[in-house]
Amino acid sequence: MATVHTPPSTYILRDLHDVTVPESVSWWPQTIGWKLLALVVLLALVYWSYKALRHWWNNRYRSEALTALNELNPQDNDTGNRLFSILKIVLVYLDSGNARLFDDAFLDKLDELSPDQPAFNDQTAKQWQQSLVNPNNKLNPEQHAELIKRAQVWLKQHRLRVKTQEGRV
Repeated sequence: MATVHTPPSTYILRDLHDVTVPESVSWWPQTIGWKLLALVVLLALVYWSYKALRHWWNNRYRSEALTALNELNPQDNDTGNRLFSILKIVLVYLDSGNARLFDDAFLDKLDELSPDQPAFNDQTAKQWQQSLVNPNNKLNPEQHAELIKRAQVWLKQHRLRVKTQEGRV
């Protein structure tokens, strides 16, 4: 048989009482000011997240094109054609009206979108465009590497020019 425990009955322990545990503190704000501040912070966080996501979505073509450029080998004979194809795809993505561009118009459009640093207005760029149609006019690997580097800089720094309804930029 189990014996039932009884509290001590000595006079020393007779006046002892259990310690009362205080109520737990709520983490929910008790005043309206803190609730409004939490709402403002939450709205700012949602807005910042939306802007960051929209920026990433609008610029994902840049990272895809940079990945394609990094895969180019300046030693290959087909590098000029592949570089043109990558930049042409980017221009068509930005504006479908750029699909018809070729030669000087293509180079001018690249420089137009990056007016601070025009990189495609020299003899190497013109020779690159000529090599696309004339197989006898080939670029050397150093020129291919230079054009790839310029294209990478252009992809990172170009800005879109948005036309207003009057047609002005």
